[in-house]
Amino acid sequence: MDVKVMGTALLVLSLTSPNAESDELVAVQATSPATSAGKTVSVSCPSGTKVVGTGASVTGQRTTITRVRPSADLAAVEVTAVEHGAGTVQPWTVTVRANCAPGEYTLVSKSGTKNAEAACSGAQKVLGVAGETEGGHFTKMAPRNNLQGGLVEASGNVDVTAHAICGTRPGLVLRGGSSTVVMTKTASKSVACQGDEQVVSAGGAVAGAIIDDVVPAGYGATVTGEAADAQGQAIRWSITPYVVCSQ
Repeated sequence: MDVKVMGTALLVLSLTSPNAESDELVAVQATSPATSAGKTVSVSCPSGTKVVGTGASVTGQRTTITRVRPSADLAAVEVTAVEHGAGTVQPWTVTVRANCAPGEYTLVSKSGTKNAEAACSGAQKVLGVAGETEGGHFTKMAPRNNLQGGLVEASGNVDVTAHAICGTRPGLVLRGGSSTVVMTKTASKSVACQGDEQVVSAGGAVAGAIIDDVVPAGYGATVTGEAADAQGQAIRWSITPYVVCSQ
C-alpha cells in the first residue's frame, strides 16, 4: 500500500532575500518517515521561484523511485517510491529534492510505451527532466545532448511519461555522458559542473539495470543503479550520469 506523506522542507542554499530577487538557485528537499511500504513525498519551492531541476533518492534494498512529477505550475515536486522484487521488511525512506529559481519556465509532458520524449519549443532549452512509469522501473531520465528536450525510458513495455522543464538561463551546458561498466549489485557515479557553474538538474541512465536515485547535489549530480539476476547475483551492467549546469 502506498502512503502519501508531506516531509519537512530543508533549505540547502540561501537566496539573498526571501522573495528570491537574486538569480541564484535555491535547493529544497523533504524526506518521508521510515516505513516498509511504498510512499509519496513532496516539497514546494520558496515564494517567487519555480522548479527548474528535480531529484529523488531512496534508502534500503530493493526500493526504487517510480514517479518524479513537477506540478503543472512548477511550484512543487512529488516523488513516489516502491519496493520491487521480493521487497523488504526493513523500514526505508524516500527523499524529494527541487532546485528552484526565479523566472518564467514551462512544463512540457509527453507519454508513450517504454519510452517518451518531451521537447522544448523555440529558443527554450531543457533545464530539468522528470518522469513517471506505471508498472516498470526507470532506465533513463536525462536531457538530450542539444538540451532541446528530455528522454525517459523504463524497463518492459509499460506506460511512461516524460516531463521537461523548459526555459532559459545563462550559459546552460550538459555535462557527463560517459558510461562506466560495473559488476557490483549496486553502483553510483557522479559528474560535476565546472568552475563557477551552478548545478541546475541531474540525469542518469543505466543498461542492464534499474535506476534507484537521481540526485543534484553539491557541485554536480549522482545517479545510482541496481542490477541483479533472478537469484540475486550481481551481473555486468553500465551506468551514466548527467548534470545540467549554468553560469
